[in-house]
Amino acid sequence: MDFYQKIMNRYSVREFDVNKTVTEEEYKKIINVINSAPTSSNWHSSSVIVVKDRQILNELSKVNKFTGALKTANLLLVFLADFNRMIEAKNEFPDYEYNHNSSESYTVAVGDAFIQATMAQDIAVNLGLDTLFLGLTRMMVEPLIKHLNIQGQAFPVVSLAIGHKVNQTKIKPKLNRVFENKYDIDKLKNEIIKYNNEILKYFQSITPDKTGFSYTHATIKSASSYKMDTDLIEKIWNLKLTQK
Repeated sequence: MDFYQKIMNRYSVREFDVNKTVTEEEYKKIINVINSAPTSSNWHSSSVIVVKDRQILNELSKVNKFTGALKTANLLLVFLADFNRMIEAKNEFPDYEYNHNSSESYTVAVGDAFIQATMAQDIAVNLGLDTLFLGLTRMMVEPLIKHLNIQGQAFPVVSLAIGHKVNQTKIKPKLNRVFENKYDIDKLKNEIIKYNNEILKYFQSITPDKTGFSYTHATIKSASSYKMDTDLIEKIWNLKLTQK
């Protein structure tokens, strides 16, 4: 199977096979790709912590009801928005003025973290491994800081669990998020309606005995129930928005 087909067949895995492991060669390739990932400004304002310690993974799996997959994951990659390198540069060359607490610095660091995370996911899938992105990483900032010794102007943005899936499942329909030449909000609204119907049919086909949620229902429901550590993140970054 070529890379394109592997990516098209990829889906989030929430239970991994504990009897299968990521090999040392596979691990090295993942790390090499992460370190080769592009940056948006060449500032290297993101980092990753690789968690292989079974005890730490088990502890993190208990943080909330959404982290159970970590109990069986082989690896957890925690991607950080990390401005500590830029602060070192600023301290070494203080004559250059730069606001490292701005929305721009925040955006660059978060963006770089997601670039690294995407590259890691792609190489993992290409190696025949399975993955799960954890956006809820931002619900567990404090325990991650504690367990992983995160310091300075850095916080966890997103995590990627890696391993081998236990069972094959049906691939979920995809929502179009691409526009050609111009943005089209009417097209967006029509595609949402279409996707709501597709996703309801999908859930009915895999769990006919359960009530499924449309895309819009599930999206706003999850957004309202996930309590992200926004205040703590903004405090770590000392985020200062422009006042007009």
